[in-house]
Amino acid sequence: MKRLTNLFFISALAFSGLAGCKSESEPEPPATMQEVDYGIVPAPAQLTPKGGRFTLNAQTRIVLSGQTTQLERVGAYLAGILRPATGFDLQVGSGEAPSENAVVFQTDESISSPEGYRLTVSPSLITIKAGRANGAFYAVQTLRQLLPPQAERDTLQSGIEWTVPAVEITDEPRFAYRGLHLDVGRHFFPVEAVKKYIDVMAMHKMNRFHWHLTEDQGWRIEIRQYPKLAEVAAWRKETLIGHYGDKPERFDGQRYGGYYTQDEVREVVRYAADRFIEIVPEIEMPGHALAALAAYPELSCTGGPFEVGTRWGVYEDVFCPKEETFTFLENVLSEVVDLFPGEYVHIGGDECPKTRWKASSFCQDLIKREGLRDEHELQSYFIRRIERFLNSKGKRIIGWDEILEGGLAPNATVMSWRGMEGGIAAAKQEHDVIMTPTTYVYLDYYQSKDEGEPLAIGGYLPLDSVYRFEPMPEVLTAEEAKHILGGQANVWTEYIDTPEKLEYMAFPRALAVAEVVWSPKAKRNYPDFVQRLKHHAPRLEAAGVNFARHALKD
Repeated sequence: MKRLTNLFFISALAFSGLAGCKSESEPEPPATMQEVDYGIVPAPAQLTPKGGRFTLNAQTRIVLSGQTTQLERVGAYLAGILRPATGFDLQVGSGEAPSENAVVFQTDESISSPEGYRLTVSPSLITIKAGRANGAFYAVQTLRQLLPPQAERDTLQSGIEWTVPAVEITDEPRFAYRGLHLDVGRHFFPVEAVKKYIDVMAMHKMNRFHWHLTEDQGWRIEIRQYPKLAEVAAWRKETLIGHYGDKPERFDGQRYGGYYTQDEVREVVRYAADRFIEIVPEIEMPGHALAALAAYPELSCTGGPFEVGTRWGVYEDVFCPKEETFTFLENVLSEVVDLFPGEYVHIGGDECPKTRWKASSFCQDLIKREGLRDEHELQSYFIRRIERFLNSKGKRIIGWDEILEGGLAPNATVMSWRGMEGGIAAAKQEHDVIMTPTTYVYLDYYQSKDEGEPLAIGGYLPLDSVYRFEPMPEVLTAEEAKHILGGQANVWTEYIDTPEKLEYMAFPRALAVAEVVWSPKAKRNYPDFVQRLKHHAPRLEAAGVNFARHALKD
């Protein structure tokens, strides 16, 4: 669940303005008006405006020069996103670079960053150079932000002059891991909404989609060996109305749920891969398991019966670390691994109450038999077993920072959410880290003090606070700092029940995170970011993104 368990404390902070406060004495970096004029988000590493404009028309060609097999899908992608609004069916082909009226992709091995690129726009030609296809893809994302915003519409736009300002851009990301998370356990989002979420990520050069698929309140992925996960665990009898802290509690009385079939999962994985986004699936364990236990109560310490959670918060019933539980989880993960070709599987590991383990004679005997000190080391035993299994499948695990307690699994990557301290500790132990602290990147918190804001979990995290997120702790040595892979924004959905509200809560705050993890630290400048965001807003509108507009009112 990744949240402060005392929700009343969070609500009390809702309008305190304390989260992410900045020292009054800290100076703002100088404005960079060139980027403001060009309105690119995230800001490129280097941008030099030039004179004139390139005009795109029906005769413009997309030419692949060099290692064309790597570039074919990028060229096809560019033609595909331009076709609906412009009506141009641009031809994509290989050959020598022409001298005019073309977008030319060239492989350039001198560009060492796998995601770096050089984009040159002149009045006669657009040239994209990259060492690898993903670098070329990010150049396309920059190029589309230089076109008129109507280019993002999915219907033919008449009377538009499709021009691009001349410019030279050299760009590469600051961090390798640039993530955005979505919890579909509390509320389920259809495939088309997930694809749109991925599209907005891709436009802003994010490359990891953390798909939180299982929770106490719902299991969202088909596992064919265990059909009751879809039949039982994916559905709750009703849902809490209002805030978790409201008394008396009220419920809507409506059965709620849903799950993704394996074919749908494959479809989303392919869609993301076409946009150079790797999906990190999360299967929660040993806590946040109530929905699974409702379907298979024998995996608990008490035997149940259970029902899928209807309230938010943390539940006491968790997976019991017995052999049949490990058999179940290994079988589940085997199907998950087959669906997700990426490097990582997230196994949760957070907010696991030890009440049932303390009362279980089986767990206490296991602690003695394995020579463990306490229930925290029992959780470490649990995570280590799962890690060994996933390593045997060629996968690496990510866990929330609670996996540090009781001893860290040997090859685990830590996702630090309870501040930065867990990530710092993990980096000092030579473990990779993804920073995702509540104080900066929990996008389910309130983003303004307006009376009309929709119900949220609590907290207060306006856009400028998100923009102050800095994933790299100053206390680390240069060697330790190599373990900070990047950062991620998280969207938990207890109070987010529609795609429209999801977009409102996530954007533009996720775009601030995208800039933090992509752009050079020295270029960070919040007033400049807001100006570029104002320039960028019509593009988001044209793409149909229901983003929040608080920062645009100034």
